[in-house]
Parts: sequence; C-alpha cells; structure tokens
Amino acid sequence: MVLFLCLSCSEAEKTDKMVLTQQQMVEALREIYLVEAKVNQRGLARDSSEKEFERFKEQVFEKINISDSVFKRSFDYYMDHPKEMEVVYTALVDSLSLMEQRFDSPKKK
Repeated sequence: MVLFLCLSCSEAEKTDKMVLTQQQMVEALREIYLVEAKVNQRGLARDSSEKEFERFKEQVFEKINISDSVFKRSFDYYMDHPKEMEVVYTALVDSLSLMEQRFDSPKKK
C-alpha cells in the first residue's frame, strides 16, 4: 500500500510538470481557436491556410510561454481523461462566449 502511494505521488508530480493546468489549457485552446478563426476569415487556399495557421500557432505558444510539445502532451493527457477535458471545454466555451458578448455589446459613451 505504501509503495502504491509513493508511486502515485511521483507519477502525479511528473504529470504536473509535463501537463498544462486546466486553466492554462483553456487559455491555450482559446488562443488557438481565435487564430484558427482569423485564418479562416482570410479565405485562403487550404495549403496557404495551413501554413498561416502554423505560423500564428507558434506565435500563440510564444505569447503564452509554452512549447508545442507541452501543448501536445497536455492535449493527449486531457483526451485520455474525458471528465477533465469536459471541464476544460466547458470553461473554454464560457470564455469564448464572454469574449463574444463583450465584442457584440454596444460601446457606451
């Protein structure tokens, strides 16, 4: 039993260091979806869109100070933990909805 607890703790520590928190994942996904929407609005050919998206995605990772590999590892982790991914996507939808409301609301003078 003690061995199991020790292994569980060390595994949790490894995961914590290698995987984004739920809030960080929400931020990363939000920025990526915004970039994707921006690229899609340009109406470029598919191959050009993919190149633009990759370029902008690199800028997103620099902006939020994470690497592509950490994002991929984190995404895989959350995909393997659907309840946690559900929390991430619920927060993501809320965040994007709030941004949309702020954008759509008339400016008060």
